[in-house]
Amino acid sequence: MNAVAGRRTSEGLLQRLMAVVRPEFRAEVFHAPPGATVFAPGQCRVAACPALASRRELGLCDRHHRLWRRAGRPELDAWTAGHDDLRRLQQRRLNPQCAVDGCRRAAGSRGLCQRHRYLWTGAGRPELSEWVASVIYQPPPDGERSCRFPGCPRWADGPLGLCCQHGDMRRYRIRTLGPITVDEWLASPVWPPREQRVDLRGLGRQIRLEVQYGLQHRHDEGRQPTPLRAVTTVVGILRRSGVHSLLDWDAEQWRRYRRQASPRDKSSQVTSFLLDVHFQLERLRLGDDPWTGQWPEPVWDLRKVGIIDQNVRYLRFGGIRQPWLAELCKRWCRWRLTRGGAPSTTAAHLRACIDFTRSLPADATPGQVTRARVEAWCAILAGRYPQPSTRAGYICGLGVFLKDVHRHGWQPDLARDAFVYDDAPRVAPARPRWIPEPVMRQLENPANLAQFPTDDGRTVLRILIGCGLRLKDATHLPFDCVVRDNDAAPYLAWINHKIGNRAAFFPLTEPLAEAIAAQQERVRHRFPDGCRWLFPSDTKNLNGATPMPRASWRNLLEAWLNRIHLTDTHGRPTTITAHQFRHTLGTRLINADVPQHVVQQLLDHMSPEMTGVYARLLDTTVRQHWQKAIQITGDGTVTPLADDHPLAEATWIRLSMVRAKVILPNGYCDTPIHSDCEYANPCLDCRFFITTTDFLDQHRRQRAETVRLIGDAEQAGLARIAERNRRTLGKLDTIIDALATADPGQIVVGATPEAIDDAS
Repeated sequence: MNAVAGRRTSEGLLQRLMAVVRPEFRAEVFHAPPGATVFAPGQCRVAACPALASRRELGLCDRHHRLWRRAGRPELDAWTAGHDDLRRLQQRRLNPQCAVDGCRRAAGSRGLCQRHRYLWTGAGRPELSEWVASVIYQPPPDGERSCRFPGCPRWADGPLGLCCQHGDMRRYRIRTLGPITVDEWLASPVWPPREQRVDLRGLGRQIRLEVQYGLQHRHDEGRQPTPLRAVTTVVGILRRSGVHSLLDWDAEQWRRYRRQASPRDKSSQVTSFLLDVHFQLERLRLGDDPWTGQWPEPVWDLRKVGIIDQNVRYLRFGGIRQPWLAELCKRWCRWRLTRGGAPSTTAAHLRACIDFTRSLPADATPGQVTRARVEAWCAILAGRYPQPSTRAGYICGLGVFLKDVHRHGWQPDLARDAFVYDDAPRVAPARPRWIPEPVMRQLENPANLAQFPTDDGRTVLRILIGCGLRLKDATHLPFDCVVRDNDAAPYLAWINHKIGNRAAFFPLTEPLAEAIAAQQERVRHRFPDGCRWLFPSDTKNLNGATPMPRASWRNLLEAWLNRIHLTDTHGRPTTITAHQFRHTLGTRLINADVPQHVVQQLLDHMSPEMTGVYARLLDTTVRQHWQKAIQITGDGTVTPLADDHPLAEATWIRLSMVRAKVILPNGYCDTPIHSDCEYANPCLDCRFFITTTDFLDQHRRQRAETVRLIGDAEQAGLARIAERNRRTLGKLDTIIDALATADPGQIVVGATPEAIDDAS
């Protein structure tokens, strides 16, 4: 490894380190500051356990975490309160008694208590086993006293009434936490906290400052746990490396050396701290203008310029053979990123530009980038990427690049016709990815929901099902995300990250609002000082600054689907994605006759076309239900509609049209729309038709609908339909007049009022 070349990169870094590293972090032996949970995780929450709480979110050491899991993960406070480990820990850690027969003092060196060790040494250190066999224990004149430590079977040594082991424990407690009397110590937790420190002696001045700067950064960030034992391992690796500065080697060289220097230690925390310090030193070296330091690099690390994205960290320009074009792409990428463009979109457009540059000669000039070159490249893409959506993405990316270059005048020598117009292939319209209702019934089954691995993950799932949010929007919900209107109705206030980070609202059911309130209570318990997220990350998140990663929730979803054995409508194992819940909710709303513009507002779509992806199902769904239904004619004949019949589509259209031909209170007329009929309305023209004053309002409503239909038919020039409905209107007028003049004991038969007895 070439340390000389790397040393030049660290020039001037020492002065910056001297300026930024605070005095409390410059000690040669670093002690964790009081209350710094980043470095000191604290003791296990089980009483009398001396181990550190490696499971920070639970407050348990590794051993008690295993015991808690074996117990079936009961309620933690109740389990720890009833888990008395004191006596077993005392017996496990108790020194054996002295090897001399009859002596019950705690053994130390050579298996002898302090008194018999002095006797053995005074005897000239003979062969130990023979000497022990020859010694006859003699008690002191005033007798032996038991150790004052609760449950200790050993005899006391010295005036404090403690055995040598517990006397040493008290002295260690005094060294670590200060003076304490025997009575106070016996009443306090038995095991003192382990000392947390890192010895930085033996490191050079600069590299010691670099490690101290890394410790200071982890402390100030307050997010990622940093056990000092891992830092001690890093210090040992740096001592053996012999480098002057961490920047003498790049990150990949440190990875390789870390594996060589400590092959048995596989701890990720060691590698994480080592590489994190290296990364922070590079940021410090770049100074206040990180873009200047990144510009000449063939690979940009976006985190060094303060851009953090879960999907994209690097932008790679190495595939561009034309230097002027590489500079142009860098300028364009920097402009897009600094104005708030998504790193993932910028990276995708950059890949399209790199693909285009490969079709150009290595010595191509700006004037050679012409419209003809663009068309030739589009033809190459057609053979390279058969999928139209892939080609459309590449062509769109290049089009955005060329348009921005022309608009800003970044390269005046570029050909004036170097544009992308309508070159992208036609992409099939987006298909809805809704989940069939039989599958949704399995997912919404309370028994299945109860099996979701975590409580916060289950709440995310319920929000996805009930509100149709995207996964990123759900996992990035703010802590106070429930608002109520004047009627106390709850709404979910969420941020649409896809469309300009704008605020949106969705009505909540009370059970879902209660589930969110329970999640808020769990977050308050975990972060008493407050947290900005409703779903904070479980790992590397001591201060609650990081939301739940989407990959973590997807892993929980996959585990849950395997646990409940999700099957499709044919009983075969199936799986789903988070975004399908959004499509399913949109489809359900459309099929519930919710207007499309309301669905668009609820899901916060940017255009009606996007909501139309779900709306396309509406007519199809109704048609399927209609086809499954049985239509019966006036003489009782069943007339099903065959799905596979060539005229099925035309039949559906005709049945949709005849609804508007003649108003019938109990069905539709199936005669062709242009044919004549001897009955304007079968019931009203029938001589056996009977009605009473109970139906007067219904007749009046039918008359109003008939008048409206006549007006529509006349306006559309449909004279035949208008004429047939005028006959119906005349019948209705006669019946309504008769009903209006009829006595309470009369009925109307054939539009004539008659007494009930006469009619029967």
